[in-house]
Amino acid sequence: MMIKFLFGASLLLTCFTLISQNEKVDKAFDSVFYHIAVQVISENPHRAMLMADSLYIYSTSEKQRYKSLMLKADILDKQEKRGEAIVLARKALKLAENEKDYNFQSRIYGFLSTQYRSIGFYDEGKSAIQKGIELSQNIENKVQVVKYTAMANEELADYAMEEGDFHSAIDYIKLAMMGYEQEENPQFKNFLLANSNAILARANMGLNNSEKALKHFALADGFINAAESGSSLWAALIYQGYAQALLETKNPDSAKAYLDKALIISENGNHGNLKQKVYETFAEYYNTTKQGDSFTKYNSEYLAIQRKNTAKHKLLVNDAYNVLNETPDSKTNKNILYIGIGLSVLIIGGFILFIKRKSHFKNSENEFKENGTRPELSLPSRTEEVILSNLEKFEASNDFLEKDMSFSKLAGILNTNHKYLRYILKKYKSKDYNNYINELRINYILQKLKTDSEYLNYKISYLANESGFSSHSKFSAEFRSMVGCSPSDYIDKLGNGSKEQLSEDYISRN
Repeated sequence: MMIKFLFGASLLLTCFTLISQNEKVDKAFDSVFYHIAVQVISENPHRAMLMADSLYIYSTSEKQRYKSLMLKADILDKQEKRGEAIVLARKALKLAENEKDYNFQSRIYGFLSTQYRSIGFYDEGKSAIQKGIELSQNIENKVQVVKYTAMANEELADYAMEEGDFHSAIDYIKLAMMGYEQEENPQFKNFLLANSNAILARANMGLNNSEKALKHFALADGFINAAESGSSLWAALIYQGYAQALLETKNPDSAKAYLDKALIISENGNHGNLKQKVYETFAEYYNTTKQGDSFTKYNSEYLAIQRKNTAKHKLLVNDAYNVLNETPDSKTNKNILYIGIGLSVLIIGGFILFIKRKSHFKNSENEFKENGTRPELSLPSRTEEVILSNLEKFEASNDFLEKDMSFSKLAGILNTNHKYLRYILKKYKSKDYNNYINELRINYILQKLKTDSEYLNYKISYLANESGFSSHSKFSAEFRSMVGCSPSDYIDKLGNGSKEQLSEDYISRN
């Protein structure tokens, strides 16, 4: 996750900040609301909460009360206090239901979807966003329906980013941007388009298309400043991503300028997860420019903040569960509590989400090849041995069956960084992370089917869950890709005594 990792996931960016400037109820209230939500949260979360409390206390209508509650929930979200944020969101939802405000009910479900996604509860999160879409059909103002659908598509884009499905993320975000064209408020429209272009940029980075990523980061940079939010948390995320793309395209001087801006915002706002990403990218910059002392400094800063964020996340998850356990909606709370076991060692990747990306620590002693191509990473043999040893322990533990297993979480378990892990998987396993994990899971269930006849009687959905897949369809698709037939056909053949032929077919495909 993480951030999810993210960590989100990134997850500090959410498209459900619940600002409705266009609703002409109380312009003064909306103006203060927007200022707190976009600017003050990033600069001073404590002050933002005090201001939100004042808005709630002096609210003159139920609408203002539940908007204030959601502002407080959003502030808690930025502090990663997920449990408290969910509690306030549910309280606001009840008020919005009493007022029959379908617009805001839909938006609250969108916010809840983001919270569930951030802690790895994808099924509950997707259920919430679908509930929001259903409720939005009751909104009389069809322009508002279009706007909500746009936000829902952006949320679905974040889910796709979490799952590494960058093509789907691009499709969803393009649909969202079509809806954002309906936004009348130019400042908020620029804000939405900035975040949308940032997601497009990161998706293209995931597809190794650095040139397109640069184009969309440049657009995001322009839009976020046009929205007068150039010093916000969202801007810092854009600057850091822009710097990453510039480094990939061998433009370190421009990258440094954006990194400096991201660093100032992250340190002024004391955002640990943003700092982690900025320090990591700074380390890459100094390694690329052969500044060994500065590389050592920022690499150490990165590793230190990574450890701190991991420890902090464990406490935050526990606090969230304690808060949720005290709420009356026990059924949903228990569901959320169950995922805590797997999340206890989750590395915050940040963000968003929208947030699967490459880390690029390069060995400072490597030189560019004569043809100018990027040099291959070279690790000390002792480092490789340690990572491989830890990887063997991981495989033996069956921890790969955990549904919330992610690339960032595995890096944390192995006590290494993304770059080194990616290198080891490529060199010794000839696979990327997704193919590596999926192969472990499929091999696990194949072994169960061959050695335990009871498994031949289980439903495919049970086998999918047992092997760590999030859905029946994903399990079946991956099974067919690796084995050459569907799980049902495989089980039928096993039942008919075709073990040897199945084994030969599988070996020939792999």
